[in-house]
Amino acid sequence: MTNPARTTRRVTSELKRIFSMATLTPEQQNTFDCQMRYWQGVLNLKDWRIEKGGKAAKDAMAQVVFDDPARMANYSVGDFGHTSINDETISQTALHECLHILLHDLLLTATDRGSSSDDIEAEEHRVINTLEKILYGR
Repeated sequence: MTNPARTTRRVTSELKRIFSMATLTPEQQNTFDCQMRYWQGVLNLKDWRIEKGGKAAKDAMAQVVFDDPARMANYSVGDFGHTSINDETISQTALHECLHILLHDLLLTATDRGSSSDDIEAEEHRVINTLEKILYGR
């Protein structure tokens, strides 16, 4: 026998979770896409093909999925939860995803057993050089 009070609480909790989702409007999605292109340029990620993916990010504001042989990064946007959606949070989230792309090669090289310390240092310096240009405005 089920407890009606417990069932009501569970259903109410699930309804709150469903209706508290904060997703982008089509206009905000367009802004996010523009911000992804902006940060791609700022972070010098021109050697990556960065495209919007089809499925919404699950349990995240956004995510990036990599196709290394194609040098492609597919991003998708999900639930912003209780975070206010505005131009600043959209830009910060796009920057966050582009930083994943910036660091991707370094992480792959650092975790590859076949990588030498010179390989890892070269990737590390690629990231450092990019950040120096951004931070010093060169």
